[in-house]
Amino acid sequence: MDNSINNFFYPKNLCVVGASSKPLSIGYEVLKSVKSYSFTGRVFPVNPKAEKILDYKCYKSILEIEEPIDLAIVVVPKQFVDESIEQLIYKNVKSVILITAGFKETGDEGKRNEENLIRKIRNNNLRLVGPNCMGVINTLEEIKLNATFVAEKPEPGGIGFLSQSGALGAAVLNSLRETNIKFAHFISVGNKADVSENDIQKFWMEDENIKVLTFYLESFENGLEFLKIYSEKNKKKPLIILNAGKTKSGMQAASSHTGALSSNDKVINALFKQFVIIRATDLNEMFNTAKGFEEFPIPKGSKIAVITNAGGPAILAVDKLEESGLILAELSNETKSKLRKIVHPEGSINNPIDLLPGGSPEIYKRVNELVLEDKSVDAVISIFVEPVMVDAFEVIETVNSIYSEKPIYQVCMPLPEFGKSINKTLKEISLFSNNLKTLLKLFQTYFCMRKKRIIRIH
Repeated sequence: MDNSINNFFYPKNLCVVGASSKPLSIGYEVLKSVKSYSFTGRVFPVNPKAEKILDYKCYKSILEIEEPIDLAIVVVPKQFVDESIEQLIYKNVKSVILITAGFKETGDEGKRNEENLIRKIRNNNLRLVGPNCMGVINTLEEIKLNATFVAEKPEPGGIGFLSQSGALGAAVLNSLRETNIKFAHFISVGNKADVSENDIQKFWMEDENIKVLTFYLESFENGLEFLKIYSEKNKKKPLIILNAGKTKSGMQAASSHTGALSSNDKVINALFKQFVIIRATDLNEMFNTAKGFEEFPIPKGSKIAVITNAGGPAILAVDKLEESGLILAELSNETKSKLRKIVHPEGSINNPIDLLPGGSPEIYKRVNELVLEDKSVDAVISIFVEPVMVDAFEVIETVNSIYSEKPIYQVCMPLPEFGKSINKTLKEISLFSNNLKTLLKLFQTYFCMRKKRIIRIH
């Protein structure tokens, strides 16, 4: 594992170069985030005019810090960046996050300045994240690092999230309380002058704390290398990418944003399909998919059973299954015989199994259990459209109580009152979607509620 990349996520200490005593300045907010998130290592703010900031002792310069420095976070104005980098080189610091903007993304002069900076970095064996980025987060209890200027306090999870856009990363972080997304690591790479998605993918593939990889990218630094890394790691972890800049105008916008050049969209689609990389169409789909992989076991095969109380959603599910390369499981005669004793005579015991609108929580549970016992079934989609006579939450709770090594994906389409009743019982509803096709992507889009396997569609 690359130790210089490791220090971005697992530093024992860090310095904030350009720490400020002025609230709402980036230098202040970064230091405040480090403190409020309870970083477990030592912190060395560098500010030539302050004795203390947020109860941390300040240092007049980087050279005054006597201890070795694992990670440097640089937020000084761009005219002071070179001097700061020189001092970090002298201190033998190997991992630097340059939050300061004003480089390649601003035009030719900025591009030349960035190129000079990177030559200096590489000649001295440093690794640099940025410039024009917003930092990193590690939520794990033994580290507790929030080195960004976003005040949110994300809960620990198994998702690694890389964002090429700092603002988009901030928007995601600011929505955590509403969406219940949980990260292990977050990193904003900005201009990708040195550290790119390739470095982070390679690191996360080897890091046992990362279960699912998610990337928001406006360009690929070296697309073939990216694919090679994923192929060589034997695809042992799901990789989900939201790639912006699909159109000509989008490519131009991406270039003006970070100075990057996007790749041909048709080529990207073809390569992703070949390498089994999941391409998300928007942020909701990317994180819904990631949370599904994090929470649910991957089915061992492609044979799916669909249980429903309404024909329309089941038809949509079957269509989407076939489009996704999955198949309807052929239920055994033994399973069908048992189902005949439970399912209404006017319902269907063939897959998809139709319980009709009167299907009760008890019937849903027993039918799910019987279908899961069938050796030809690898996973179940349990669809419930709420009628007036059966309570949605009771169905959800009853099916959720089933223990099985095979995954059950509940899709619930409730009455409007459902939101009020469930909010009285649960503190958080984690996922919302108005796109039924997205819900039914199974291997590409798994869904869950915090401690409850349900999606509300509204």
